[in-house]
Amino acid sequence: MKTDQPRKKFLRPFLAAAVAVLLLTLTAPALAVVKGPAMPVTVDGTIGSDTENIGFGGQMTVSTRVIDDPVFSSPTILELIIDFSNVRGVGKNSGRKFVTEAQTIVHRPLLAFDQIEVSFPYAPANNVHLARTANVLLAVSFNAKSGFSMTSKISKAPSN
Repeated sequence: MKTDQPRKKFLRPFLAAAVAVLLLTLTAPALAVVKGPAMPVTVDGTIGSDTENIGFGGQMTVSTRVIDDPVFSSPTILELIIDFSNVRGVGKNSGRKFVTEAQTIVHRPLLAFDQIEVSFPYAPANNVHLARTANVLLAVSFNAKSGFSMTSKISKAPSN
């Protein structure tokens, strides 16, 4: 009986491909990653909601990583890890407090200057069911000598 022949014909190329992938993975150089310090970025601005104007203030924390890919020579990537948890809002008329616990990760090509718009949810301090969305525009500047600098501007998210 020759039941092993079809199995061998299938397994040989599969095993050869698996070994080749394993060897390439083990010998390929890793991505070059340069991690920058966490930077506080001041958030200060007012947006108009459906019911009242909300003033936001505080600091978001932005951690940066520069990711270079020497294997495939793809463009250098900037990774931003943004934490909005220290940003607070206050209703201008009602005094109602608004909070956010949002965190996000953004990947962009590394440029000398880039404007990045990021949305984040905010809600009254005691009711996440009434959450709304605001945008922050990050102006990111990069200089190889001095590193990163960032400023922000807050705006209302467009309604759908």
